[in-house]
Amino acid sequence: MNKQEQRALDILAGLAKNPAVPFHEWAVTKHILDVLGTLDGVNFHRDDFGNIIARYTSPSIAALPESEREPPIAFVAHMDHPGYEIVRPADAPDDESRRKSYIAHALGGVPAASSAKPTPAFVLMPDGKRISAELQPLNADSFENGSGERQVKVHVECDSELGLPAPVVFDLPDFDIDSDTIRMRAADDLAGCGAILSALERLASSNADADFYAVFTRAEEGGLFGARLMAEAGTLPENTLVVSVESSPLIPGVEQGEGPVIRTGDRVYTFDADAEQVFSAALQSLRAKDSGFKAQRQLMSGGGCEATAFAVFGYTVTGLAFPLGNWHNATTTIPDPDGGVDSEYISVSDYLGGVALMAEAGVSVGKRHDSPTRQYIREIPDDVRRRMRETAAC
Repeated sequence: MNKQEQRALDILAGLAKNPAVPFHEWAVTKHILDVLGTLDGVNFHRDDFGNIIARYTSPSIAALPESEREPPIAFVAHMDHPGYEIVRPADAPDDESRRKSYIAHALGGVPAASSAKPTPAFVLMPDGKRISAELQPLNADSFENGSGERQVKVHVECDSELGLPAPVVFDLPDFDIDSDTIRMRAADDLAGCGAILSALERLASSNADADFYAVFTRAEEGGLFGARLMAEAGTLPENTLVVSVESSPLIPGVEQGEGPVIRTGDRVYTFDADAEQVFSAALQSLRAKDSGFKAQRQLMSGGGCEATAFAVFGYTVTGLAFPLGNWHNATTTIPDPDGGVDSEYISVSDYLGGVALMAEAGVSVGKRHDSPTRQYIREIPDDVRRRMRETAAC
């Protein structure tokens, strides 16, 4: 493993120490802003909704008139992960003096198993402290049939009352690597955030010829909210090629260890061929240096992603995904109350391949016009052309 690859893993490990649920992404936000602050040539800010937008533009591109530039490319990932939010104390106090009981609502697609059986968790405090807690069943039927508010009771080991609302996170290891497997409490979508940060750092440190946005959104798990608000506001230039970077559930036809997945669509939307040709050109460049470079291509129908939000508001979009095990921490399926709650996992080689592919895509935007696919379709052999004419009357 070279220094760039180790750095990409270090960035991901650093992010993994910062839990988040929708609307409570402050720890991840601070970490990303700290990393961005170390990068020369990168400008960044937060919008009115707390999304982070960073941009690296090489001097050679910045010197060109707008009319002569290729569109910028933006890679988008979300900072949150499904979890719970304590909203009020339970009606009856717990018998144990230090053990207080609260009611929490689910935020995002948490495993139904976490509402059907006792599940270790912790409350994340504003100062980063983690207070031990346990989720207890309250209304498991609402998880199974999709109705109701999806509530659980939370027993918290705490001397004082909590400030509400308070985020509750599954008590799982932050980060671990075993051979080619990365296990995390929240690979979805800290792996996307880490890969984008790593690609951005790689381009900026090498003064690469690129116009590259790195976008980190909030509250995706509740309904793509950060991305929808950004797209509605037109925060990115309207000609931007937008790439959603996700950790997406394994489906038939996709394998871990076979490379990142160039995503042609999600559960609800089909993406754009023009944007995808950036990856076709980037793959050609990478495979010219390493013929064994792996990548997959698939419509990842396991869930929706932020490319759809941008597409609906008129952006040209595509996607990149890391094949994910234990999606949303469910060891079987999210609706299964008899399943378990455990770490998500992705492949080390898929993750590192994704970083390399994104960095190469950053300098391949102009090459999409002559991608291998387009070259092949346009270049019709003369002998075939001649034979088609000769046999036209047959």
